[in-house]
Amino acid sequence: MEYASGHSARAMNPHLPTGNFYGEMLRQHLANGFSLSETRYFPGTRLPPHSHESPYFGFVLSGSYTESYGQRVRRCQPAMIVCHPAGELHAQDFSQAPVNLFRIELDCDRLDLNQTALNLDCGEVRGGLPVSLAGKLYQEFCEPDELSHLAITGLGFELIATIARLRKTSRASAIQPPPWLSQAQELLKSRYLEHFTFTEIAAEVGVHPVTLAREFRRHYKCTMGEMLRRERIEFACRLLKSGESLSSIAISAGFYDQSHFARAFKRLLGMTPTSYRANFRPR
Repeated sequence: MEYASGHSARAMNPHLPTGNFYGEMLRQHLANGFSLSETRYFPGTRLPPHSHESPYFGFVLSGSYTESYGQRVRRCQPAMIVCHPAGELHAQDFSQAPVNLFRIELDCDRLDLNQTALNLDCGEVRGGLPVSLAGKLYQEFCEPDELSHLAITGLGFELIATIARLRKTSRASAIQPPPWLSQAQELLKSRYLEHFTFTEIAAEVGVHPVTLAREFRRHYKCTMGEMLRRERIEFACRLLKSGESLSSIAISAGFYDQSHFARAFKRLLGMTPTSYRANFRPR
């Protein structure tokens, strides 16, 4: 099992203090109540149930893994933000591929945050403004300058507010989608590399395209096009760790050309495909 470099003894504690994580610590940075860090996990690593003293957001940069929390299990994939409240017990299995995680840990006292009022439960966020903000935070973390502390503070507070509002909205409208809508989502996720019309999806699940578009956005908080684009970007993230050219990856991931791919990638992750690839070259 791998532990954070220089913190083996502490990492064995099931309740980890701020700034301590299992895994190989690649880099760490403190900024005005925000503790930013990047850790790497190797295939075969399994972490025992543990919790953290401070709440944090985990932004999956590369690779995928399984996480159990409470009585639930989720699959964590690239471009996904996982929310962990303070004291939440969870365990992770990194058995399949190397994983890089960027964490934004919150010092609630210093940031003057009321954890109860925020109510950041153990949810996850895919796409939208939160993922773009997390990507921009990662860029500031990787390429700091004399203004990075100011930028990190602003982006960090915006990320907290955006996710808190999103989680509040999700809890207020937590209604199970009808079977036909779940079927449409599964079709979208399984056919994201195909070029098809949403009218075809609507016909396949037996509803009018307008009904499908309206209910899809209401339940999943994004359009069908946004979810499709996100699935393609996640697929591209896996390819970017290879030596394949950007133009080839763009076509393989279902984009019209390299420019279209680069624009969509930066809009979702807050960085270019070239920057993403550079950050994940073997160190």
